[in-house]
Amino acid sequence: MLSEVGEATVLIQPGKVYLVGAGPGHPELLTLKAAELLKTADVIVYDRLIQEEVLALAKVCAERIYMGKPVGKHDSRQAEIDELLVRKAREGKMVVRLKGGDPFLFGRGGEEAEFLAEHDVPFEVIPGVSSALAAPLSAGIAVTHRDAASSVAIVTGHEATKDTSRVDWEALRKLDTLIFLMGVHNIGRISQELIAHGRDPATPAAMIQMAFWPEEKVVTGTLGSIAAEVERAGIGPPATLVVGEVVRLREKLKDSQRDLHPSEGGPRFGSAPMPDQLLRMAMAGLGSQVLGFALSLALFDHLEEWQSATAIARRFDLHAGATAEILDSLVALGLLERAAEGYRNLELASVYLRSEVPQSLRPVLLHQLGQFSRWEAVAAYARSGQPGQVRSGQEASDSDCCECLAGFSAPAVVKRLDLAEKGPVLLLGWGGEAYRAALTRRWPDLALEIRNPLVGSDPLAPPPPNTYGAVVLSGLVARSAQEAELILDASAAALQDDGVLVLHDAFLPAGVLPPEVVLGALGRHLTCRPGGNWSIELLSAALETLGLRDVRAEYLPGGTVIVTSRKVRNGPSQPRKRSQTAAASR
Repeated sequence: MLSEVGEATVLIQPGKVYLVGAGPGHPELLTLKAAELLKTADVIVYDRLIQEEVLALAKVCAERIYMGKPVGKHDSRQAEIDELLVRKAREGKMVVRLKGGDPFLFGRGGEEAEFLAEHDVPFEVIPGVSSALAAPLSAGIAVTHRDAASSVAIVTGHEATKDTSRVDWEALRKLDTLIFLMGVHNIGRISQELIAHGRDPATPAAMIQMAFWPEEKVVTGTLGSIAAEVERAGIGPPATLVVGEVVRLREKLKDSQRDLHPSEGGPRFGSAPMPDQLLRMAMAGLGSQVLGFALSLALFDHLEEWQSATAIARRFDLHAGATAEILDSLVALGLLERAAEGYRNLELASVYLRSEVPQSLRPVLLHQLGQFSRWEAVAAYARSGQPGQVRSGQEASDSDCCECLAGFSAPAVVKRLDLAEKGPVLLLGWGGEAYRAALTRRWPDLALEIRNPLVGSDPLAPPPPNTYGAVVLSGLVARSAQEAELILDASAAALQDDGVLVLHDAFLPAGVLPPEVVLGALGRHLTCRPGGNWSIELLSAALETLGLRDVRAEYLPGGTVIVTSRKVRNGPSQPRKRSQTAAASR
């Protein structure tokens, strides 16, 4: 293939286009072939129904081009996509055209393949799991069943309102299971046509929105009622309609346990930045300061054998608590290991970070770190255990940070809750509107109330006791220990018996922690954050004191933890005059 560059003519080996089905959206439901192509593609052209975790498989230098089609502009947008695929392939690039579901099932993959063939562009089609089958499965509906259905039809919902529709409604009347894709806006017409052609209005029906996505929602009814149910629940595209007796199976199958990993992202999909990686990058400066301070002490020279934090603090005349935090940070950075015996070097530190070893890089690292980092604040904290001064304007930045992180995590927190029967719900602290939106998407009729006692200096006005089925509290760590105790106390008293308390914050989970969590905790102490750091063990003990049981904790992307607990019957119904819980720094 010839390409003109200025006055020269260059021979370019033609590229290839892969029309790839991404399946229903969850990254673990990709085919192995699709995942491998995403890792090697030069260009990825994708639609709006592709999760970020799927795109994260791409190599960092890959060109990602979004070509989602706005409603009503499919034809003009499709022409742009066709031309783009040909142009990129003629640049000698390997192109992945990533489409939700299967590329040849209502995905215009056939049209794109035709266009590529007409323009002599090499192409290959990689199948994907269609939402026509995946969405019912996600909702617990088997589209065929020996006792209920031996035939299935998959129909586009776009044709329902066309006068020249090719949909044979009379033929559909005779089939067992009907699956309509892209039919949300035409659900009323679809129901009317099926009933008009003889389908029983009492036939079970279900609409599944955003299958295998965090926003997945399912509504059920009958052919005669499903349009009203969809409107009442606020179901929007993309959604899949299933009509037939197989919908009754949902009551038996809907609670099956999935082994799919959470779709918020994580290290297994981490070739492009994910939330935790971005936070890790933001904390890299503090990591450099901790490493610079440790190297300036020649700390690694004394950690070839197990040493306790107390022994290290005594050797260098440091504060024991602050020393433990710094050592934990070095553990999170992969330089030390920690056990009951204390801390010691891992191989990386033993070989390169000690002073008197043949491959020591200590002088080089100290020089380079000293050019771009300063660790005076870490050193001062290590010696005294006392934080520095809060910078001017830091309070506003703290508030913005808390609100942003709470809002970012709200969908992931709500996904892990079952509050259908727990109204009214009190949303206490940061991210109230984000929590309201996430909860309303799942349970439109759930009664909600928002309060944020964490803004300003006014004390919390205790909410009415024994009132709420659930309290969701975000932002406890941002307050002083005394304020945090009072808020916890009032939250527990506000719960009804068997009510659920949901806490979301930068609590410290047990075990070896990710660097962004450990460095974040150290950073709060360095910069005079009032609340210190709550460990999960300490928080559990405080909740037990307040009459809360069944304490469960789960680490979330973004360096935060969700902790849930349940109020036992006849638990405290009034806030205590003086809290006996205590928060301590790890």
